[in-house]
Parts: sequence; structure tokens; C-alpha cells
Amino acid sequence: MSAPTSGPGPLAGLLRGARLRAALSQEELAARSGLTAKAVSALERGERRRPHPHTLRALGDALGLDEAGRAALAAAARPADGGDPVPVLPGPAAPVFGRDDDVAEVAGLLRSGAARLVTLTGPGGVGKTTLALAVAQAVATDFPDGVTVAELAPVREARLVLPTLARALGGRQLSGPVADAVAARLGDRRHLVVLDNVEHVLDAAPEVADLLARCPGVAVLATSRAPLRVRAERERPLGPLPLPAGSSAGAVAASPAAQVFLDRAAAAGRPGALTDATAADVAAICRRLDGLPLALDLAAAHARYLPPAALLGRLDEALGSGRSRDLPERQRTMRAALDWSHDLLTAAEQELLRRLAVFAGGFTLDAARAVGGGDVLAALGGLAEQSLVVPEEGPEARYRLLEPVRQYAAGRLADAGETALAADRATAAVLDLAAGAEAGLTGTEQGAWLDRLERDHGNLSAALGRLVAAGRAADTARVMGATWLYWAVRGDVAEGLGWVARIDRTGLAPADDARALLALAALRYAAGDVPGTGEAAAGAASAAARAGAGDLRALALVLSGSAAVFRGDLDAAGRELVEALRLAEETGQEWARTHAVTARGQLLLRAGDLPGGTAELAGAEALARELGSPFSLATVLNVQASLAALAGDEDGALDRWTEAADLAAEVRTSWTLAYTLPGLAVVAAHRGLPELAARLFAAGSATAEAAAVAVSFPPDVALAAQELPAVRAVLGEEAFARAWDAGRLVRPEDVPALAREIRRSPGPA
Repeated sequence: MSAPTSGPGPLAGLLRGARLRAALSQEELAARSGLTAKAVSALERGERRRPHPHTLRALGDALGLDEAGRAALAAAARPADGGDPVPVLPGPAAPVFGRDDDVAEVAGLLRSGAARLVTLTGPGGVGKTTLALAVAQAVATDFPDGVTVAELAPVREARLVLPTLARALGGRQLSGPVADAVAARLGDRRHLVVLDNVEHVLDAAPEVADLLARCPGVAVLATSRAPLRVRAERERPLGPLPLPAGSSAGAVAASPAAQVFLDRAAAAGRPGALTDATAADVAAICRRLDGLPLALDLAAAHARYLPPAALLGRLDEALGSGRSRDLPERQRTMRAALDWSHDLLTAAEQELLRRLAVFAGGFTLDAARAVGGGDVLAALGGLAEQSLVVPEEGPEARYRLLEPVRQYAAGRLADAGETALAADRATAAVLDLAAGAEAGLTGTEQGAWLDRLERDHGNLSAALGRLVAAGRAADTARVMGATWLYWAVRGDVAEGLGWVARIDRTGLAPADDARALLALAALRYAAGDVPGTGEAAAGAASAAARAGAGDLRALALVLSGSAAVFRGDLDAAGRELVEALRLAEETGQEWARTHAVTARGQLLLRAGDLPGGTAELAGAEALARELGSPFSLATVLNVQASLAALAGDEDGALDRWTEAADLAAEVRTSWTLAYTLPGLAVVAAHRGLPELAARLFAAGSATAEAAAVAVSFPPDVALAAQELPAVRAVLGEEAFARAWDAGRLVRPEDVPALAREIRRSPGPA
């Protein structure tokens, strides 16, 4: 019997205990250490178990720990082999029984390099995902550059597999072929990629094979009902769990299938231990369900109310009903278990279960209410009690269906003739979500809305696919016009551009045409396509003028003017930004107003008017603070910091870059962070911290690669070009290479502590 690593880990408990002894709240510890409250919370919950050394130093300073206390924190955070920090993996949702040999075999293949693509195959419910996560945990330290899990069940098209992997890797594909971006992200690193639920997107198999060919240190562990059928693949079929060898309590207790059933029954509230009187019935249950873990889990959910003998009788009825006799035996067993669980539901629970199948990924209670009817909360509780719906961890209440259950429910939905109804209701829920996001993304709730859209990315993409397929161009334009900032900052720009490209603009009302073109311009700007930005923004401005939509025209002119600044057409930029500012003030479009003033400041600086540009940026800062948008404020602060550094005000530059880092960590925007990190690196170099400077330069490089951002503001380029060679020379090639490798592992939430580490330095002797 084996079980995954459970609990939050030793670091979480040590940190929480030290914080409580210091009488600090998480927010107070965050303020003292230079971390965000979210980062402290993640450490105490065990979501992050391998923080970087500078984060541990900052925590030790903030907590006033002595050397022994600091050493204890460092030991708790250290991987078993002392290697580099690795991301925390999601462990199996429940203890793993009877898979020790399977874990050892697959882990051995991956560790040794005997197979770089291992596909776990088997019927739904056999435990492929559970085994994959257990293997990933077992080999995590063998892949020092990380283990990434990409959940593909919500993905509906093979073309979206690599973009989904790019997001899981922490990067956003903004320009160029997505395969190139993912290959660049992984490079020659020793990295394990877990692709879960591949069977419905097998057309992506050649792209997976190409990725392995381009990245020699990468290995892939896939789960699928069918193999990928590429040359590098080693298929590993997974069978059911071993059944009891006899009917005595001892024989049954030793059986992995029975262990799963008993463990889940205990979790469901079934009292009492296994006895000789109940063992035979438990053994028979395991045999009836062919040792399939999910079927055992579903049956055990009823053990709270039914003793084993009664449970066995109900199973015999379900399995002997004759339904689905044309399916293979194990699929028939799984189907029968699901049929049985379904038949025990109330009519309201049955209706909700089948309608929940329309969601691609998780869903909220509000989303469930949108597709269901009646008392959805009570029905949802009933489904959760019977293990048909499982809760997801996170800041809001979310739920999901396991993929075999979702596929079963989708069949029930089709049988009921409700597929179109449920899809229409789910799409309407996404339209409502987008309408709320349009205002939420530009103000004080920006971070919360970015998080919410990220959690619902699968549902957002699925709804867009339905809208495009139905020819609902106006609704597609409205969704993209409302959510373009998400796609640019947190989502996937290539995917976003793909959705915009599929909008048939023929016959669109001018306002909707403006929204479609505005999304296109914004995403092209994010991708660094300056000419394309100008072209799309001009079209958006024209359409908005025809619609009499001054707010949309203001946004379009901000993008058009910004593109003109970067291509050096300062006269055109000046005219467009003046008009954008007038319209923004007239219509109350505060986002457009803030960014128009920011762009005007950059325009004046490009024109050589340093006092004018500085004054304009001060105005932009005031507007951004009033607006409450972290992205907008970080954008202004980055430009101001560069100017302060050029003027010799290094303290002022550090203040602004540090605040920009705080904001970027708060809302997890790689776009702004790519501008912040090189500046911090320059200040670190000036203060006699070459190793830290090299790490920051590397972090900036990795962030820019992941976000496909080219740091194009001239002062930033000049500063970095001057300092990076000097840092390399001071450290020497070997030390520089070590620092560079460490820097590429820096996470956004680590950067504020790094910035404060610079501040604590007295400077060069």
C-alpha cells in the first residue's frame, strides 16, 4: 500500500508557528518581509514548499529568527537531494493503494531516460490520473527544472493543447508559433510534463513528439484511453486494482481494491471496522466492480446509509439490468456503477448532474444555477455527497466533475435532448461574466477578475467556440471586447488572436465591429506587432466614430497613438492622444484617460522634452492611483523609474521599481514585470550586488521570453546593455552561469523580496 505525500509539509507548520509566536498576522508578516499576503498564505498552506533563499532570508529578518530558526526554515524548504527548488505538485486526491509497483516501474522509465514519453492507458475510472500524479511526485527531484501538469479534459480542440501547456508552464504565448514559444520556454531544461486526459485531442500527438525532439531534457507522462501512436512513446496499460484473494477479514483487508472501498466508505461516514461477517460482502462488491477505483469510490459513497450486504444487492440489480451490453466488460462495469449511482439520485439531482456536463473544467455555484433549475444548492450537495461532484480548492466555492463522470453525464444530457439548452445557458453565463469583467478588469478589483477569468478559462474558450460555430459574431465581439486585457495579461494572446480572427465582421453593427477591432489591436500590441496594432486601432476608431461610441473611440486612439509613439511618428501620435484624452474625459473612460496621459509622457520623452514628459507622467501616476488598476500604475511606475535612474536618482528609481514589482506580484502580470526586473538588476549592480544583479537579469530574460515581451523603452534598453556585460565580467563565467540559472527560476511573487534585498545593501565599499 502506498500513499502520496499528504499535508502542507514541514515548512508550512514552522512558518505559521514562528509567525504566531511573533504575534503577527499574515498581512503584517507580508509587509515586514516584502512579500505579498497571498505569498505568505501560499507558504503556510503548503502550496509553495520550495521558496528561494532570498525569500527565506526576508522571512527570517521579519520574524527576528536566530540562526537556529533560520536553519530550520531552510532545512524544511530544501528538497531531499538539495537540488533546485521545484514547483509544488497537486498530489492524488486520496490515498493511493496497490500501485507501488506501477509507480516504481513508470518512475524508473522516466528517471533513466529509457522512455521520454510514457502514456498510461486504460478505461475511464481505472486510476490513470491518480497514478500519474503519484509518479510525478516520486520523480520530482529527478527533474530539477520542474514538473508541470497540464489538464486537458477542458480542452475541446487539439490546436489548444500547446497553448494550454504554455499557460501551465507559467508563460503566455503572444507571438510566433506556439510550438516555438513552448520549446523556447523549456529549452534544454530537465523538466517533466504531465498531460492528463489526452484521448479526445490525439491529433496533437505530432506536436508533442516535435516538442520532445526539440527539448532533449524534457520527458512527457500522458494519460489517455488510447495511445498517442508516435515513435517515442512507451505505452503502459493500467489495469484494475487487485481483488481479494479470499473472503476472510484478513484477506479482504490485504486487497488494494478493498482498501480503496473501505477508505472511501470511512470518509463517507460508515462506522465500524471490517469483520468476518462483512468481509465476504465487501469482497463481492470489489469483484462486482472489477476493482475499478472510481466505481469503488462511487459505491462507497452510499456506504453511510447501506451496509455492505444491502449495497451488494443494489449492485447486483444494476449489473444485471442488461444495460450497455455492447460495451467491453470493464466499461460496462463502470457504466453500471454510474447508472446505479444515477438511479439513486432525486429527479432534481439527475437534472443538475447532466446539465453540469456542459462545463469545460470547474464551475461556481452561480454557474450551476445558470444551467440548473429548482434548488440547485441542495441538488449540488446531494451530488457531492455521492462523490459525483468534487470540490476544488481556491478562494471561491468551485466544483468539478471527474472526467469519466462528465462524459457519462454528457450522454445523459444528450439522451434527455437538453444539450442545446444547457449549452445556451452556459454560454449566457459566460456573456454575463464578460459583461462584469469589462468594468472589473480596469479598476481596483483587477486582480480578482483576472483570477476569476483564469479559473474559468476553459468555460470561456468553450463558450467562444459555441458562439463562433453558431455564427453569433456580435456576441463573440462583445466577449472579446470585454476580456482582451485578460488575454493580454494573464491568458493566452495567441488563442485570443485566434478567436478574434474567427469573428465574421460582415454585417456587424459599428459598435460591435469596434469591439472586435479593439480586441485585435490590444492583442497585437501585447504581441509587439506595432504596425498591426496601428492598422487595427485605426479601424476600431473609425467604427466607433460611426457608432457614436466615444468611449470605444478613446480606447482605440490610445492604442493607435501608443503604436505611433513606438514607430516614431510623433506628430500623428500627438494628434491621436490629444483626441483620445478629450473623448476619455468627455465619456468618463478613466482607463483610456490614464493610458492616454501615460503615452503622452512617453511621447514627450521621445521628443526630448524631459521636463514635460516627467510632468505628464506624474499626472498619469495620480490618475492610475485614483483608478486603482495595478497594471496601469505599474506601467507608469516602470517608465518613471527608468527616468529617475537616468537622472541619477537611484533611490527614487528603486522605490518605483519596487512598487511596480509589488503590483505585478499582486495581479501576476508578466507583461509589466518584464520591464521591472532589468531595472532592479541595474540598481543591484550599482550597489555592489553582482550575483543578485545576474539573477535579476536572468529573471527578466525568462519573464520576457514567457510573455514574448520586448523591453522596447529606450532608457531600459540602454541601461541593461551597459550593465549586463559588466556583471558578467565581475562574477566570471562560472559564477555568472550559476546565478543566471538560479534567476530563471525566480517567480513573480519572489521579486518584491529581491527588491528589498537591494534596499538593505549599503552599496559598494
